[in-house]
Amino acid sequence: SVYLSLPIKYSLYTYFDIFYLAIYSVGLAWLIYSYFNLLIHREKHPTKLLLIKLSKIIFPLSKTFSFILTLIFISFSFSNYTFLKSIIPIIHPYGIDDAIIEIDRFLHFGIDPWLITHYIFSSPWATLSLNAAYNSWFFLMWGVLFFFLIYKNKEVLRKQFLVTFLLVWLINGGVFATIFSSVGPCYLELLTGNGIFSPLMQRLNEQNVYLQSVGSLHLWALNTQNHLWQDYMAQSNGIGSGISAMPSMHVSIAFLMSLGIYQVRKIIGILAYAFAIIIQIGSIHLGWHYAIDGYFSIISTVILWKLIGHIIVKSNKISL
Repeated sequence: SVYLSLPIKYSLYTYFDIFYLAIYSVGLAWLIYSYFNLLIHREKHPTKLLLIKLSKIIFPLSKTFSFILTLIFISFSFSNYTFLKSIIPIIHPYGIDDAIIEIDRFLHFGIDPWLITHYIFSSPWATLSLNAAYNSWFFLMWGVLFFFLIYKNKEVLRKQFLVTFLLVWLINGGVFATIFSSVGPCYLELLTGNGIFSPLMQRLNEQNVYLQSVGSLHLWALNTQNHLWQDYMAQSNGIGSGISAMPSMHVSIAFLMSLGIYQVRKIIGILAYAFAIIIQIGSIHLGWHYAIDGYFSIISTVILWKLIGHIIVKSNKISL
């Protein structure tokens, strides 16, 4: 940023406020869940037991310090990711969307995938539900990340998840996103003049108008897309800023969460896989991504997961 005189300024602290909010939200959710769980089981001293549980998390203080330090460095990594994402068109101008569209059609029998999702989930309420699931990804990601930060029962699994988590953001969200520099359906016309996805965006806007007319929630995706567009035009480096379609980080992280959770508890893991499928569908349905963005993300995430697991197991054997 300094030596190349980039128009987008680098910041190491972009996500500090978000991390504080995430810690507060996850901590509050855990306290509420734990307290009512103790009440349901009719514990005679629920508050006392809750404080004991809390003390086991906080003490020894070295563990708490390690947790906070790890979060700070993850925050730095997120800031780096957002900066890299913002400067993608400077390093490698957008230009492969047409090729991705053709591959998408080839894989789906000559049909644009969004036509399939909107045929199956044609109702505005279905679109709203997919949007709600897509937004919930953010909160679930933080919850799962915090879980593996303090999870001690399977140390290899814990390390495998955390290292893969960081590498997925760097490699999928940084390296591959730069190589496959693309904008996605919702920005294609704005950035290239190609109006092939205008019917999709028109349908989403019509559904949004209907939902608002009946007093329902609106489609948050449209507001978020507009917000990212404003950031792009202003060349700002803020939370979530930057336009990049290939690969899909929503799908990548959702699938990574499934891989990790399944190793902890299979039933919840199956639900996590179902959630990852919903995220893949939502990414297409809401105009964020091409279908192949998600397919590529799943393959690359699994490869990273297997590779990191193999390295950790091998390093443990050598150390023993």
